Amino acid sequence: MIPYILPLLIGFGFGTIPFSYLIGRAKGINLREIGSGNIGATNLGRALGLKFFLLGFILDALKGVVPILIVSSLSYEPALAGLTAILGHIFNPFFRMRGGKGVATTLGVVVILFPRAFLGALIFWLLVYLTTYLVSLASISTAVLLPVIVILLRLGSVSDRILLIIIAVSVIYAHRQNIKRLINGREPKTILWRKQ
Repeated sequence: MIPYILPLLIGFGFGTIPFSYLIGRAKGINLREIGSGNIGATNLGRALGLKFFLLGFILDALKGVVPILIVSSLSYEPALAGLTAILGHIFNPFFRMRGGKGVATTLGVVVILFPRAFLGALIFWLLVYLTTYLVSLASISTAVLLPVIVILLRLGSVSDRILLIIIAVSVIYAHRQNIKRLINGREPKTILWRKQ
């Protein structure tokens, strides 16, 4: 039982650390009350600019990297820690189960578990974003692409691929309101190097 419970707890614990929210509070703003109301790096970037977006994004990515490294060093299943790190970020119990969208944390998980897929996913995200300036569209399409790349290239184990599909579904679910706005043509564009 411990080989399963411990990775889940370690991953979830790291996932719930609200780095972008804490950075915002340190700068005198409450991310829950501005912009999209989201506690993730994108909303932080909208409020404070590119360097703060990058800081929040990197820290959120580390929430996926660090628990996997810890769990791997203990010879437990790292993919479980990656999954719950993302779920902890999206369904944060400290914010009534309303956390971030999970994209940065997902990329942190992918860079460790599927490094060959990471570069392709990152390039794809940048291409979609720089073409449309829609962070949500770039994130949703990348979440769909990642399992496809991993399955086509036969990366990782079968269980790793299944967990990645679960992760992709979770990220897409976190963007459900964005999807509605994209369909209605009301999703706002975000230029991350400009404060809004």
